[in-house]
Amino acid sequence: METTMRKNTLLAALITLSAASSAAAVQVYGKANVSLNHTDASNSDTLKLNSNASLIGVKGSYEVSEGLKAIYNFEYETFIDDGDDGSGDEFKQRNIYAGFQGAFGTIIAGKHDTPTKLAQGKIDLFIDLPNADIKNLIQGENRVSNIVMYSTPKTNGLKATVAFVPGDDTGGGEDGISSAVSYQSGDLSVTLAYDDGTAIDSSVETLTCLAAEYKVGNAKFGALFQQADEVTGNEEDGYILSSSYKLANVVILKGQYGESDDETTEKTQIAVGADYKLNKKSKLFAYYSDIEAETNTTSTSVTTYAVGYEIKF
Repeated sequence: METTMRKNTLLAALITLSAASSAAAVQVYGKANVSLNHTDASNSDTLKLNSNASLIGVKGSYEVSEGLKAIYNFEYETFIDDGDDGSGDEFKQRNIYAGFQGAFGTIIAGKHDTPTKLAQGKIDLFIDLPNADIKNLIQGENRVSNIVMYSTPKTNGLKATVAFVPGDDTGGGEDGISSAVSYQSGDLSVTLAYDDGTAIDSSVETLTCLAAEYKVGNAKFGALFQQADEVTGNEEDGYILSSSYKLANVVILKGQYGESDDETTEKTQIAVGADYKLNKKSKLFAYYSDIEAETNTTSTSVTTYAVGYEIKF
């Protein structure tokens, strides 16, 4: 009963805000991403329908005073395959925050992707897709609660972002800092990011990430290099390389390869696929991925074939 009431309250709020959008800068948005995945693991063979970070959200802004805007965003993942996240919850918090924006930059508080996670930009060509997302390979893919984040305006291609996470709020006692500096010049962008503190990720002490993206004609290239000092005392080194090519503004061919090593497990990941654009907000896609993991005593492999669609609104 309580879950149903929460669901109805959320839906009612979205409808109310949508109806009010003509009177204020309010936008209701969403995405449905669904795939049929055949996965062959070491001890299993499955065929499953997956909802891949399908979401619904509300965002907006309004002028508080001259040169100062209030901004807000409430975004929830919804599970359109089997209706919940496996724990009975029909909605899961994503980026939820409120704050202010002006000539000084942007400051927000709430739940949000860390600057280090944002540093990847569009390097991960298979983001949120089962067994193809780079989170299967490297650390740093964190969306953190109780975060306070400030971003400078972009000046001459430079932009800096810093986030603070109080350790007492996470129960860990150790404050966390995540920061990033990015530079963009034409079709080249480079970002250096750094995390410090287990309030961001309880398994990682510090993390350094260098990411770069470059576009030339219809081709795009991305590279990410990362080093993480884990609480176990191990050091994880990893990298991701990706590239894509657009054909006739309709088909996008893409490929991705990465490796990581944390002194106990070596992993490699490969993913190749294609998107077929139906229009600006909808597409069909297919992909293949393979993850290999080796330790001193074991070796595992997970292979996935998938087809799916995505619709945005």
